[in-house]
Amino acid sequence: MWTRSGLKYQAKENLRGKYWKAFVVSLLVSLLTSGTGSYGWGFNFGDHNVFSRGSSFRPWHGEPFSGNFSFNMPFETFFDSRVIILLMLFGIFAGLIALAYSIFIAPVIEVGGNRWYSRSRESQATPSIGQLFYMFRYGNFLTVVGSMFWKNLFLFLWGLLALIPTAVLAVLAIARVISLQFFRQNMTEDMMERFLSEALLLFAVWIIGSIAFSIPVIIKSYSYRMTPWILGDNARIGYKRALKLSMSMTSGHKFDMFLLDLSFIGWFLLGILACGIGVIFVVPYYAAVQAELFATLRHNAVEQKLTSMEEMGFIPVNQRGNTRENIVIPD
Repeated sequence: MWTRSGLKYQAKENLRGKYWKAFVVSLLVSLLTSGTGSYGWGFNFGDHNVFSRGSSFRPWHGEPFSGNFSFNMPFETFFDSRVIILLMLFGIFAGLIALAYSIFIAPVIEVGGNRWYSRSRESQATPSIGQLFYMFRYGNFLTVVGSMFWKNLFLFLWGLLALIPTAVLAVLAIARVISLQFFRQNMTEDMMERFLSEALLLFAVWIIGSIAFSIPVIIKSYSYRMTPWILGDNARIGYKRALKLSMSMTSGHKFDMFLLDLSFIGWFLLGILACGIGVIFVVPYYAAVQAELFATLRHNAVEQKLTSMEEMGFIPVNQRGNTRENIVIPD
């Protein structure tokens, strides 16, 4: 049985002499797997940017260009059908690019980051940052993409449960508003008080319902938590086996894993108080603890005959009675 203090102590030991490289790895993973467009993208439509005042050019009106031009066209003229169509096409294109990146690139880098932390704790030498992109090589790319896609899809479908209270509340609110239309001319003070009481009651039910319906997806998120770590060990294991093995490994440990995450709230709050920048210094420590957790759960799974070190990407190098040493399959 593992303990939070034990995992954290071992993580600190494994980070000795490796922290700053782990920091770079975590920073790269964060930048490459977070929402695209978060850094360095912005447009300034002020008077001194694209168009300037005091010129004779009038776009969309056919006047000749005379050097500088202004942006003094009517609002409705600017947002004509051509501009709207172009904006819609651009939005669709950008959305497709972001979706493709979130499916084909970000999950592969996430698995590569987990692989780096696993290999870091399993050897004295510090792995190269190239481990982040290991899954793009050796025929692992499509298998990782497929496995992570199914894992995220299942979590998304479970997450739809949390929307049920919102949908029900929306239907009830619309029905109530429609019913009030018949009484708007004869609305009394008592009716208004009753309406406000109903609104507060519905809001409270919505809060409680949203929390209750969010519990299944939280549980499932912990059930699938080890999937990218398993893929980091052996990308060819397949999505069905990876998900099933993750659920087996986390069985009976999900609440302890939840408490482990809660124990980092103080660290992350401290990082947020440091202008938010401090959070990135906590992430390597958190990731190292997760690597220790995975190694512990993997050991338990092997002891319980749920898997083998060979299935997890290791090969036996020495056989002496009941003792077997394992090494990582070389890259």
